Amino acid sequence: MYELYWAYDTASFGPQAVLEEAGLPHKLIPVDLAAGENYGAAYRAISPLAKVPAMRLPNGVVLYEATAIMFYLCEEHGLDDLMPPPRDPQRALFLRSLFYLSNNVQDTYKRFYYPQRFSTDPFDAPKIKAKAVEALMDCWQPVDAHLSYHGPYHLGDSFSLADIYMTMLVTWFQPVEDLLAAYPAIRNCHEKVCARPAIRVCLTPPQA
Repeated sequence: MYELYWAYDTASFGPQAVLEEAGLPHKLIPVDLAAGENYGAAYRAISPLAKVPAMRLPNGVVLYEATAIMFYLCEEHGLDDLMPPPRDPQRALFLRSLFYLSNNVQDTYKRFYYPQRFSTDPFDAPKIKAKAVEALMDCWQPVDAHLSYHGPYHLGDSFSLADIYMTMLVTWFQPVEDLLAAYPAIRNCHEKVCARPAIRVCLTPPQA
């Protein structure tokens, strides 16, 4: 049984989606970010970064970083349908797509959601957020170009971890329709991913 320390509408989506897609036994342990639970001593003992997700393995080891958790699950359970194994012809393209999303697109969102980290003047926040939206649109352009040529998924007809990660990041864009209207290939991939039963589970807000 995997224990996933989790919050809705965060990077927890990625590991949860892999667990759901693979049908792996797991338990979601909500972390109340609004209440600052992630900064408490109890959670810091689990994840010193005070971030979600974190995942406790059956042997007690705790992983954090969404991409690392997703990689671990795929390798541990031989989920070759989600992540091409080493020496697979699709492996290089998969790695390029996934790490572009995590290292470029995801990182750019920080300027939108945490503008206070990029200036000591609080009045700069609106300008920082506006420039972040411009940067995000630029970051998404290569993704759309790739999907237009190689789609509908990042690996052609094969759904993979890269598509899960992309959909997670798409949902963070505000308003999401602006992104989807500008990039039709991303919309097509995103809609296909969202139609999957396991993904719909992850997109459903928790009950109050």
